[in-house]
Amino acid sequence: MPSSTFVLAALLLSVAGIGHARSDGDDRYAALDALIAREPAHIGALHHAARTAANAGDGDRAIAYLRKLVDAGFDDALEPADFASLADRADYHEIARRLEAASVIGTPVLHAETQCLDVLPEGTAYDSARDRFLMSSGRRRNVIAVDADGRCSDVLPPGDDHLLAVLGMDVDAERDVLWVASATAPFMRDAASAKAGETRLSRIDLATGRVLASYAPANAGLLNDLDLLPDGRIAVTDSISGTVYLLDPSSDSPTLQPVLPAGSFEGPNGIVALADRALVVSDFHALWLVDPSAPAPMRKRRITTPGGRYLGGMDGLARDGEHIVAIQNLVGRGRVWRFRINPASAHVEDLHLLLRQHPDLRNPTTGVVVGRRFLLVADPNLQMFANDAVTPAPPGRHGHRILALPLP
Repeated sequence: MPSSTFVLAALLLSVAGIGHARSDGDDRYAALDALIAREPAHIGALHHAARTAANAGDGDRAIAYLRKLVDAGFDDALEPADFASLADRADYHEIARRLEAASVIGTPVLHAETQCLDVLPEGTAYDSARDRFLMSSGRRRNVIAVDADGRCSDVLPPGDDHLLAVLGMDVDAERDVLWVASATAPFMRDAASAKAGETRLSRIDLATGRVLASYAPANAGLLNDLDLLPDGRIAVTDSISGTVYLLDPSSDSPTLQPVLPAGSFEGPNGIVALADRALVVSDFHALWLVDPSAPAPMRKRRITTPGGRYLGGMDGLARDGEHIVAIQNLVGRGRVWRFRINPASAHVEDLHLLLRQHPDLRNPTTGVVVGRRFLLVADPNLQMFANDAVTPAPPGRHGHRILALPLP
């Protein structure tokens, strides 16, 4: 499986105890059903319940959850790989066709098709000084630079073994450095060389590709997505520990400091800093507004959405002036939103769906704003990790497609 699926499906929900049988014999669906009873329109819970049932071979239960998913207003196509066990059922195909009828939204153009495979990409960034798109590789334990013709080159020199499976990234253009989060994952090369739960935040010199420094949390975890704050600090989510860390690289002894106690989120992933240094964090349930400078009881607020729209399960969050561009990929085939957060009311404003139902979308993860375009790797699932190997690419494909989506 690619890194994003590994993080969101295999890790975050198992840590939360959602959708898994427990040793005391509890029903694997009990936590999900309780959550759905409290929040009947929790798209993430309904989708995960349906997928859990499908994977367990309980087709009737999966169909019942899928029908509730449709009734709750889900409006993206289903990913067939999530429900492979239902492929022979007419009632599944009826539901799938109904969801696929949702209109296509967005008119991206092809920015480049990479000329490299065996990548399993996750994070994205843009090196403006060298005019190159950067794509993290969970498989190669490296960062790949892609030029306008799709040619690929490793950013780190051969033999540099400082990184694990590379996830989120961000460029500090002023200092010409790249910050990356990496973590142990079964799909990375030489996985046996790293300990389970090993994870680190690393600073890379973009001019040489050398890792200048790495920082690890005090406890095992999975550092995932990150963002550069206006004051030069780095904020990074830990999808296993359920918290957010801050690192001040200018301090005498930089260390990862938790903003909130472990378990404050369920599978936090996407993160972005607002102009006032407040953080927007996405987890399984929702978007959250986090103010690191506020007293602890007021430090975290759930962000409300128009009509109660489910905006949990976001992977990449990117700044676009006062707006945020976000990729939601925990449910369905993946789509791109654009919205603004009102910090005073902790409410989403000016919400627009920018991309849905594009044929190239295969679990998009993160993207980066470059001028008035949003660049994203459309198809991280072009290859999968199964049986200790990466599957071949589809016939005729030589790499991943990077789409350029015009921004309003």
